[in-house]
Amino acid sequence: MPTIAISYRRSDSSAIAGRIFDRLTAHFGEDSVFMDVDNIPVGVDFRSRIDETLHQTDVLIAVIGVNWLSHDSTGLSRLQEKTDPVRAEIETAVARKIHIIPVLVDGAKMPAATELPAEFGNFAYLNAAEVATGRDFRSQMERLIDAINRTIAAPNGTAPAHAVSPQSSAHHPKGPQHSWKVDFTEYFVMPLILLLVVHHLIVNAFNLDTKYLWIASAAIPCAFGFALFWLARRPIGAAIAIAIALGIVSVAGMTVSQSLNSGDPIMPQSRFEWSDNINFAAVITFSFLVGHALARGLRTAARKVIKL
Repeated sequence: MPTIAISYRRSDSSAIAGRIFDRLTAHFGEDSVFMDVDNIPVGVDFRSRIDETLHQTDVLIAVIGVNWLSHDSTGLSRLQEKTDPVRAEIETAVARKIHIIPVLVDGAKMPAATELPAEFGNFAYLNAAEVATGRDFRSQMERLIDAINRTIAAPNGTAPAHAVSPQSSAHHPKGPQHSWKVDFTEYFVMPLILLLVVHHLIVNAFNLDTKYLWIASAAIPCAFGFALFWLARRPIGAAIAIAIALGIVSVAGMTVSQSLNSGDPIMPQSRFEWSDNINFAAVITFSFLVGHALARGLRTAARKVIKL
């Protein structure tokens, strides 16, 4: 999954940069998105801190507001100052050939090449995404997320080393790597089918001890919950929704399957049967969430080890 850093000027776009950060964190996970790169302790060289952070970064989101150039009283842009953290972030990203996505907020325009340091390379010619604080914020963020996904997924050589065109993603509103349709198939339909097949084999076909069904009802959802975060990086909200749906639909399917095989009524006929169904649904739901939490914990631990 991509690691994303957000570059912004606090005096220019602090509020909307925070909203962008929240939305990207909800999609990619809080360990994959970095902000306030220039929030550096006293006595630490900000250039080394920026270089260290961007060393782990796949995509730099350059948030540009109407005051991004921020001219001083003499008319000189802050970007012309070597000590400007925003300049250092862009320069470092260009030097490292990191994908850069300019994001124009609230009506801002891309600066001209003559307004930028020579070290910015072709930054002024990159197609930029647009994000506004109004009602289009959500759809615009979806296009930005899709652009990030498609950029990282692109084979080597198919895109410039440090450029990406988010506007072109409007023709592809759902990227193949993180489509909800794909996730629905992989993390809901597939475990549902597996659970129903295992239930049929254990209960109907071979009449085995139900302890095997309990084991399968824990192991299968746990594996798919793990994959939901590890591979698709879906946040906890998506995991909860899928886990609950999987628990309810799986148990309903098992009940129908057993009824068709035995001829018993579909609806549970006793308190024990109701309790049994509820317990199976709870195990499936809980196991899915445990797998998701385990993947999240391992990812966080791995990131901490890499930083050491």
